Amino acid sequence: MPEKDKSLNQPDFLKESAGTEPMSDLRNQIAKDARKVVAGELSEAEFYQKYHQAYLKEFGVDERPIPPNEDIDSTPSESSFAKHMSRRTLLKLGGAALASLLGARWLSGSAFGAEAATGDKDSSLLLKGDDAQPPPTKRVQMGWVVDLEACDGCLSCVYACQSHNFNPAGVLWIYVIAFKDINRDEPNFLVRTCQHCGNPPCVKVCPVRARHKRDIDGLVLTDYNLCIGCRYCLVTCPYGVNYFQWGKPDKKNLYHEKLTDYRGRWVIGNPPLGCMGKCTFCPDRQDDGRKNMVCALVCPKNVIHFGDINDPNSEPLRYLEKRKKDAGGTLSVFRLLESQGTKPSVIFIGQQPTREAVQVDGPVSYAAWGLVEKRLDELGGPRPWFSRAFGGGQ
Repeated sequence: MPEKDKSLNQPDFLKESAGTEPMSDLRNQIAKDARKVVAGELSEAEFYQKYHQAYLKEFGVDERPIPPNEDIDSTPSESSFAKHMSRRTLLKLGGAALASLLGARWLSGSAFGAEAATGDKDSSLLLKGDDAQPPPTKRVQMGWVVDLEACDGCLSCVYACQSHNFNPAGVLWIYVIAFKDINRDEPNFLVRTCQHCGNPPCVKVCPVRARHKRDIDGLVLTDYNLCIGCRYCLVTCPYGVNYFQWGKPDKKNLYHEKLTDYRGRWVIGNPPLGCMGKCTFCPDRQDDGRKNMVCALVCPKNVIHFGDINDPNSEPLRYLEKRKKDAGGTLSVFRLLESQGTKPSVIFIGQQPTREAVQVDGPVSYAAWGLVEKRLDELGGPRPWFSRAFGGGQ
């Protein structure tokens, strides 16, 4: 198992009560503005300029080495900064400062962290700017089509995910919510997981770029070696799917042959003490060619369909088209909080819950599976997520 890098101290508010100190207010404001960025109400340049000094004051300079094979998002930025700077100058800025100033997407090389500049000879590093080429229109984006009309609330997917990743009993990367709603027969179910957004706000606020979007397949992952547990991703995510690892994991990741992906980055399995965790879309299974997920494999009702949602010939989109055809063009399809600009990669078949929806007990209890349903509010559990996600963000 990889050893957690302890060279960067955790921020002060994690060492104390993390209550109502000024940093907590700043964190909430950063989260609010990050959501404005993904909604198109605030430019990335304005966002990073606004919070550069606050990030630098709170986190200092990240002097750890550059992660191997670090993905650099090819999305063009709105940066008006100089497009050529000395690599030596960038390294002096430091990782956290550079991320907050320029934004992770503005780097076309791995100038993150303060590597020794010996032998650099001041070679220039191109920063992506206004003249960058647009990304391909058909980039791979792995995602789900979830047939809520087939779900019976058995919780098999929840237990499979929790046990496969050896997460604590209350850390549920997938969560099935039973609810009642107006003018609708019961039972109704909604499957909650990370949406692996095409425009993830959690990535924009991470001060050390531990939270990132993997270029090859669009998975939003956390590099556990880089994560400092600041929980910016937790307060920024509108879906409430992030978990802070409060204790040292008491179980090993026995079901994973290795915990690093094809890039050599520790993104697989449950996180170590002091790191953030969430649904990963099983990157080890994507890397070794299985191209599936344990939650989908165990579902007796074939509710979860996984694949490239940008490919019309992929299994999930073929299933969606068949369901539309069978329904005679009347099939209800939605994505959660799509109006916020996050570009969620999970497509639901079924009626979208209204603001009058109320969570109820399902046919199978979480206790029956040995799982804990109620968790601390700061873990981003079902209550805050439920209230935010229902109503489709309207």
